[in-house]
Amino acid sequence: MANGQSPRQDRSRKRREALLRATIELLGESGVKSVTHRAVAERAGVPLASTTYYFQSVRQLIEEALKLHVAERVAELSGLAAVALGAPGASASDIAERLAEVLAAAPTPILVAQYQMYLDAGRNPALQPAVADALAAFEGLAAGVLAALGAREPESTAEAFVALLDGFALHRLARPRDPSREAAALVVAMRALFLEQVMDPDERDHLHARLREPLAPGPGREAIRG
Repeated sequence: MANGQSPRQDRSRKRREALLRATIELLGESGVKSVTHRAVAERAGVPLASTTYYFQSVRQLIEEALKLHVAERVAELSGLAAVALGAPGASASDIAERLAEVLAAAPTPILVAQYQMYLDAGRNPALQPAVADALAAFEGLAAGVLAALGAREPESTAEAFVALLDGFALHRLARPRDPSREAAALVVAMRALFLEQVMDPDERDHLHARLREPLAPGPGREAIRG
């Protein structure tokens, strides 16, 4: 075979992947509690014994499913970023707009599964290492893009960027809206966060000093008090 695998190995690989994709679907529909050996096997259309053959436990099945999702998502976004960064005459704003379009169009079931895992990790410490690895993968991708765009502190800023993107995605799941409007709002937020990293240090310090000044009286503050 072209990939160097025998027909038997290829069937085995496809069956294992089918189990992982079935797990992701179940996570997105009903959360971790819905993931059982029987439910996954039925969803994947394979014998029940297949789940225990490939995975020692439900926990391993869930962790491997999350890894598959993250690896595919990171590969997709890395390819997109590479194309955008390599485009002649591309600006930071151009790249942000392209990324925002793709992020705003992410399939809802996949996002639900990902964030369901995040929530379940808060209740189940055993899942936290897998979620931490997932976040680290997304942050590594963000750091690489930020460094290519000239950010002074790409690693620490990447954490904020991933948190920002996750926040937008969570709101989109709960309050769907037009993807173009979502993408435009996301670009504004990313631009604001990125400016801190490319702003002239003296100008940045000046603006930081202004933010520490006492607020002047105004109708906005009165409205909040009232």
